[in-house]
Amino acid sequence: MPIRLRDSVSVDNFFPAGNEEVFAAFNGWLNGDTDKSVLFLHGVAGSGRSHLLQAACRFVSEKERPSIYVPAGEPDISGEFISQLDPESTVCIDDLDQVVGDEHWEEAVLEVHERLLSSNGRLLLAALQPPRALGLTLPDLATRLAAGGVYRIRPLTERELPRAMQLRARRRGLELPDEVVEYLLRRVPRNSEAIFDLLDRVDEAAFAKKRRLTVPFIREFEKEQD
Repeated sequence: MPIRLRDSVSVDNFFPAGNEEVFAAFNGWLNGDTDKSVLFLHGVAGSGRSHLLQAACRFVSEKERPSIYVPAGEPDISGEFISQLDPESTVCIDDLDQVVGDEHWEEAVLEVHERLLSSNGRLLLAALQPPRALGLTLPDLATRLAAGGVYRIRPLTERELPRAMQLRARRRGLELPDEVVEYLLRRVPRNSEAIFDLLDRVDEAAFAKKRRLTVPFIREFEKEQD
């Protein structure tokens, strides 16, 4: 079951301020510059975990190698599904905390971990907390996940969000004036997930209508959404 990646997500438009060490480790893992086949990222909602997992899948796919993004906890995704994945794939399991305590799911993650590591596969996981703090019921799984690289992603500060927004827009060939940034930041909660979701929708509308990103255009967009 292919999971669609967000069109706007890429390695290039991740804003690494405050997460330079994490981003360096992620890039090293992504490019095979480390002996670790497993990487575990943890951090609060909106910190950029899902961005990096989806970006990893896109990067690997563009190299014409098999990869899959697995949002754990989605009703259509089962532990049985991931246990059958190609052992030479790059598997990115997001929101692992959503299935903690589900013995079938935990066993499936442990199985795919062993299958990937015994071949040429790689595993990238993300959750709210690090492996040993998740409360996994399978001690072997917690131990194995903790043995890879484990990194905490720090959410962007309010001062960093505007720069991250402008980077995201530039990567899509758009200019995002300061007044537009300020207007958008007043519309939604100040976390990267909500901000980038709104920015992506506004970007798509501006591109479709061949309009510049201005405050009047965004007001028009908001009226159309009501």
